[in-house]
Amino acid sequence: MQPPSAPILVLDNGAHIIKAAWAHPGSGPSATPPPVQTFRNTIARSKPAKRSFVADELTDECDDFGGLTFRVPMERGILNNWEVEKTVWDRVFGHRGRGLKLSPQETNLLVTEPVFNLPNVQEHYDQMIFEDYDFASYLRCPAPALIPYGADARGDPHYPTPPPECVLVIDAGFSFTHVVPVLRGAIVSHAAKRIDVGGKLLTNYLKELVSFRHWYMMDQTAVMEHAKEQACYVSTRWEDDWEAANRPTNPIVRTFVLPDFTPGSKNKLGYVRTGLTPPPPSPPSPDPSAPPTLPQQQKDAEEEQLLHLCNERFTVPEVLFNPTTIDLNQAGLAETVALAIAALPQEVQGMFWANIVCIGGSTQFPGFAERLRNDLRTFAPTEFDIRVTLSSAPTLSAAASAAAHLSAPAPSHFSPPLQPNALVTRQEYQEGGSNACRRKFARFYTKGAEDEVRRRALAPGWP
Repeated sequence: MQPPSAPILVLDNGAHIIKAAWAHPGSGPSATPPPVQTFRNTIARSKPAKRSFVADELTDECDDFGGLTFRVPMERGILNNWEVEKTVWDRVFGHRGRGLKLSPQETNLLVTEPVFNLPNVQEHYDQMIFEDYDFASYLRCPAPALIPYGADARGDPHYPTPPPECVLVIDAGFSFTHVVPVLRGAIVSHAAKRIDVGGKLLTNYLKELVSFRHWYMMDQTAVMEHAKEQACYVSTRWEDDWEAANRPTNPIVRTFVLPDFTPGSKNKLGYVRTGLTPPPPSPPSPDPSAPPTLPQQQKDAEEEQLLHLCNERFTVPEVLFNPTTIDLNQAGLAETVALAIAALPQEVQGMFWANIVCIGGSTQFPGFAERLRNDLRTFAPTEFDIRVTLSSAPTLSAAASAAAHLSAPAPSHFSPPLQPNALVTRQEYQEGGSNACRRKFARFYTKGAEDEVRRRALAPGWP
């Protein structure tokens, strides 16, 4: 098969946000990463507005985020509501709003899937892509397999170096956190690990804490998700922060101003207050008997609903590093990384310790990378260096990396699985069905015993 000349749409189909970027094969290297568009992967129903918001409509047209009811296509990270997904994709691919305005018959598609996707779900992907949308060609692979082709793994924003052979990808996403070794562009399946903690669980945990201690917020998912993103952080000194949070003069507490849903208000999701400047004194009233008037800024401040976040700021992200705090009997992030690397051939373990890349929305908490480095040092052998790279755009990294590589593949001493000619054409699907996809997409995985992985790791020119 000849490499496609038409543009390739890279669609990172996340459970929370869809990321879309265009690759133009043969266009040459670019000094800047390709632009990435984002769409919410949901249908949200608003009672006050008496309408539903699909994909970009939620962020562009919704004025009241209170009490939204969400219909999502994925349950526990696996796509199981195809009716909702097709409605969202129709909006993403279509001509309304910020839709991509594409013609599927003239477009090649790369779409991501979960790391441990189910075979019947994979077949449904194939059917929807070719039978419902009729794309020209298509490739399906997990998002972590795309990270070695980006600037975060290569260490340079201009992509001059070949993809590294060994990358350990930490994908802290919406539904799960995956720790995935990628060896010469292929996922080492038996060493990939999963923690049942993601952004959704952390938001729900924050909702429970706040509802028990302060305001009832169980039906304010969008607001509390925003509060989590704005106020929470990963503690690098847990005992010190816990002690500080219990002092009379508390340096940990932050005030989150809840949204104002009155018409015309710009405060749609709330914000963290950084301090209120004392207003100037109001001019004297011309009528001495009239009560003094308050400046408008002070009036607004008194009418605000405030949420004081204290130890919730660091106890919520702590679940990633210590799931037992919520009675989840699983290893924390650092221990899971150590278990994943220990399952690899001893000859390559040092290279994985030295090239850890973090992606996903839950890696954006302040202090995440520093805490992970500190915790990993207790598990890593002393002779190995530890290098943890936090992606410059954690939620966009997979789509941007794939689009940049497909537009201008960097020279490499091995043949990376991600190539324009790796796509399955419409004709190949019509002749072989999902079996054609299964055969071609298998290059993104290594399976079997450790001896087989060692052979592939050490053999030149693999795969």
